[in-house]
Amino acid sequence: MWYGFAGKLLRVNLTDREFKVEELDKDELRKYIGCVGYAAQLLYKEMPGGTDPLSPEAKVVIATGPVTGTLCPSGGSYEVCYKSPLSGTWNQARSGGAFGPKLKYAGFDFVVIDGKATEPTYLYIHDGQVELKPAKHLWGLNVEETTDSLVRELGDPEISVATIGQAGENGVLYAALINDRGRAAGRGGIGAVFGSKNLKAIVVKGSGGVKVAKPEEFKKAIDKAEQWLNNYPLGSIPAMGTIGLVSLNNSLGILPTKNFQTTHFENADQVSGETFNRKYQIKRRACYGCSFACGRYSSVENGKYSTPPMEGPEYETVDMLGPNCGIDDLEAIIKGNYLCNIYGLDSVSTGMSISFAMECYEKGLITDKETEGLPLLWGNAEVMLQLIEKIANNEGIGAFLAQGVKRMAEQLGPNAEEAAIHVKGLELPAHEPRSESKVLSIQYATSPRGACHMHPNWASTWDFGQLDCGMKEFGMPWPPKEIQDESPVKGTVYKYVALQGEISEILGACIFHSWGTEGSCITPQLYAEIVSALTGWEVTTEELLKAAERSWNLKRVFNAREGFTRKDDKLPKRFNQAIPDGPAAGAKVDNLDTMLDAYYEAMGWDKNTGLPTAEKLKELELNYTISSN
Repeated sequence: MWYGFAGKLLRVNLTDREFKVEELDKDELRKYIGCVGYAAQLLYKEMPGGTDPLSPEAKVVIATGPVTGTLCPSGGSYEVCYKSPLSGTWNQARSGGAFGPKLKYAGFDFVVIDGKATEPTYLYIHDGQVELKPAKHLWGLNVEETTDSLVRELGDPEISVATIGQAGENGVLYAALINDRGRAAGRGGIGAVFGSKNLKAIVVKGSGGVKVAKPEEFKKAIDKAEQWLNNYPLGSIPAMGTIGLVSLNNSLGILPTKNFQTTHFENADQVSGETFNRKYQIKRRACYGCSFACGRYSSVENGKYSTPPMEGPEYETVDMLGPNCGIDDLEAIIKGNYLCNIYGLDSVSTGMSISFAMECYEKGLITDKETEGLPLLWGNAEVMLQLIEKIANNEGIGAFLAQGVKRMAEQLGPNAEEAAIHVKGLELPAHEPRSESKVLSIQYATSPRGACHMHPNWASTWDFGQLDCGMKEFGMPWPPKEIQDESPVKGTVYKYVALQGEISEILGACIFHSWGTEGSCITPQLYAEIVSALTGWEVTTEELLKAAERSWNLKRVFNAREGFTRKDDKLPKRFNQAIPDGPAAGAKVDNLDTMLDAYYEAMGWDKNTGLPTAEKLKELELNYTISSN
């Protein structure tokens, strides 16, 4: 009997059109707990290093965790794990909505996909049944059109559809997978991987549930979680959604502006959460089982940027398509968010590619000849929207931008390097490492998928947020140092920040619910109570942390096999320069290497290579990775 899990893994070979259902091994699963941890070992063992992420041999793992689809308030997530075509690194793209829970209700915890279909295809999973269906009629449709067509074709409005749009079909390297019309597994190019496999969509529907080993104890733990979340310290997230960060971040000088050239935007009030909620918000939207409801539906009723109702935009999208491109027209940003959603584009990499091109145009590195007459000027909202269309269709100047910042900079030459704001090929999100958090600078440099603020955690919780998230009792240094401090303690702290976040990753949980202190968030200790009652495994907090450490190290050795070492753990040169103006003027990152040394030492990694030692891998029972590390 399985508790907390469906207990099954589905394998789909698109080339041979074959399916195989496997029973999960409980002992092996428990080592990783689930979701990203288990997916990491699958990909490491089954996909050789050097595999082309756009080849038929590349594998994709759709992963859920034990809390997915349960009453746990953070249980609305799923993760797509794969090798990124944008960066060549490990990548995981999380999304919320209903897709993850419905996949589990359909009878599967994991889906492993490889091969390439001979023609456009979609995968239909329903109550343990699996079908590959033709999708020629869907190829060329956007996300909304595809979803509508599948609802009509299958005659069921309760299905959950995860699909690519034209961006994925056209091989845009940062194309996304969009589920439930507006939720994105956004970063790293999973849409391009689906497109390369002729896989248009995955449709799930299930009438099952998740069995609970100890219902009374589980209910008690969930009640405690809900009570604690009533005291959540980041109240703007449920109240205003992530877009509420615009005004706060601008006032503190941590709002990326004009391709991170500065961190303060004069007209931020015009694109703020307050303005959005007052003029454009239709309603709030929650992921499965979540009381935060941080999602937002919006529309622009009329005018040149008229936009039908659509989920978003989130803070990241607002800044990337707005202030970071010098744009202060919120209606244009809402339209840009809509276009990214229907075409299936990561709005972060899209916005960063546009802002990079705008800076290069300003410096004469890109001319009107390359842009076909489009003036790539800061603040030009019309051009921003035209560029999104061109990127999605991989045409004209859009084909250049569709490669991402790293490849564009390489083609433009050394003079473009300063404007290339990425780590390992993944563009930075809308969080500033010079003035928001020096712990964040460590995460950007070392995160398995490149510059990332959310996997495994929002690294600013410690110094910016002043939150221990339940980790003090395990050795996290406390109280926090001030933000500009760059002493070794920041590196030590990041170990605890990373492992605390990785717990959510292996559980299939939304990270938002884990930010706070005891009594105001779901701490690792409370997650141990929840998982124990759910699965019947009697999981301790120490076991959760060990499984998280195992998962975190496994992703590191995945990248090592692809050739990534300490030499790649670096920040864009811009962050060694002082912020020129605004509330955070003068802030910069000076001593990254000092903080990295401390982080590697805390993790038990070799400081010269930045890789886990053989002793550490043996301790974590990852012996199978030693020969290739």
